[in-house]
Amino acid sequence: MTTTGVLFGTGDALAQFMFPHKENPEQSDKTAPYNFQRTLRAAIYGSCFFAPCAVMWYGRKLPSLKNPFLSAQRRSRMSKKSEEFADVVFRVALDQLFVPGLVWIPMYNIVMSTLALHDHPLEVAKEKLRNNWWNVLKASWTVWPVFQLFSFTFIPVHLRVVSANVWSIGWNSFLSFVHNTPGHGKGTGKRIEELVDIEDDAQETTMVYN
Repeated sequence: MTTTGVLFGTGDALAQFMFPHKENPEQSDKTAPYNFQRTLRAAIYGSCFFAPCAVMWYGRKLPSLKNPFLSAQRRSRMSKKSEEFADVVFRVALDQLFVPGLVWIPMYNIVMSTLALHDHPLEVAKEKLRNNWWNVLKASWTVWPVFQLFSFTFIPVHLRVVSANVWSIGWNSFLSFVHNTPGHGKGTGKRIEELVDIEDDAQETTMVYN
């Protein structure tokens, strides 16, 4: 929990220093002051919410799952490495197709909206998910599947959450960069920016994935 909180806070701090927000983009180039509360919220989320859930999922439940599409007879004819690879591919597919969209993205929005002390945090989270859920999920598929395939294959189980947290520092910074790029990908022709396109300035001010 401590390591995860520190790394989540580090990711937010890096994003703020490297890609600061403008106080009023239309009238001034002056950057907004560093937001310590935002970093604190990221650290609390990482420590108290993401870490326990991630350890249960990546450290205990997921490694025990076997590919259900392989019968016992077929497994008996496969080499040990082929069998392990088939199980890893199934775990990556399960992890990437269902968990981000159904667990991580909704949980992040609900928790961060609550920590920000909004009057109606669930309504705020619902609106954020309505605007950004699909775009953020598509963007995550450009970053996480390859890393998780490597992680599930080569990284020991007890180090996978820490490794993912280190990798997520770059992921958080990437999202912050894209969200603060003028035009937000509209008409740039760059696929990676269009994946996390934000429709208007109102969405930018409420976007919490950076």
